[in-house]
Amino acid sequence: MKRSRKYFYYIGGIAAVVLIITCFFIVDEREVAVITRFGKPLENIRQPGLNVKYPWPVDRAIRVDTRQLLLKNPQVEILTDDKKNVIVESFLTWKIIDPIHFIETVKIRAWAEERLGDLFTARLGAAIGSIPMESFVNVGLNKVEFHDIVTVIKEKINDITRTNFGISVIDVQLSGFTLPSQNRTSVIARMNAERARIAARYISEGTEQALKIEAKASAEHERILAKAHAKAEKILGKAEADALKIFAVAYEKDPEFFRFLRSLESYKAIIGKETTLFLESDSKLFKVLNGE
Repeated sequence: MKRSRKYFYYIGGIAAVVLIITCFFIVDEREVAVITRFGKPLENIRQPGLNVKYPWPVDRAIRVDTRQLLLKNPQVEILTDDKKNVIVESFLTWKIIDPIHFIETVKIRAWAEERLGDLFTARLGAAIGSIPMESFVNVGLNKVEFHDIVTVIKEKINDITRTNFGISVIDVQLSGFTLPSQNRTSVIARMNAERARIAARYISEGTEQALKIEAKASAEHERILAKAHAKAEKILGKAEADALKIFAVAYEKDPEFFRFLRSLESYKAIIGKETTLFLESDSKLFKVLNGE
């Protein structure tokens, strides 16, 4: 009897220790904890550190990762609007923004990623399926901006996940965009032809612009020359008029000396280094040259 009572106390003590231990739990700094009481989440969210709750099975602490998480979407083949196949690789980053709602709906990360993957694939297929193949390989003005595609996909997924799961999609990216081997040759040939057409157009436009610039430069050159000639003629005319005025004033002051200077200028113009002159002894020039 005493031995049975001793075992009873022993087992009871162990049970009490276990219950006490289950009242304490530690939350990692990368997590928060949601307390469920008889399976129903409570409103208070426990922060990182040492926390206390009622012992199991009354309360249970469910840890929720608060970091940004990565979900890689498997390679998927999608039909474009014109029924051409493309192979797309993609990924998204997501974060739990409402831990209580997350626990009430998807509960664990694996189930959350399964639903996110389904939504992601569906929205990706809808976005790419609304665009023809030529828009993806066109290098001209009608090319598709992948940034616009992933932005629309992210917004549409967030409309669902924020309300229904307490999850926010932070970023969506396409990591690979290729063509099936059976379509690759024809698409590359079309891309080469498109680039050749665009190159020819650029060359034609460049040549046209060059001719316009040359014509404009030539016209400007002629205009500047004409303006310069006109200005030069005007300056020359004014200079000649001023010279005549100066000559007239000089002539009035000493006509004899003026005629003498003019004669010297004439001699300078007509007499060179090898010129031989025959002058009369009473010539004014002879007297000047002879120092008289």
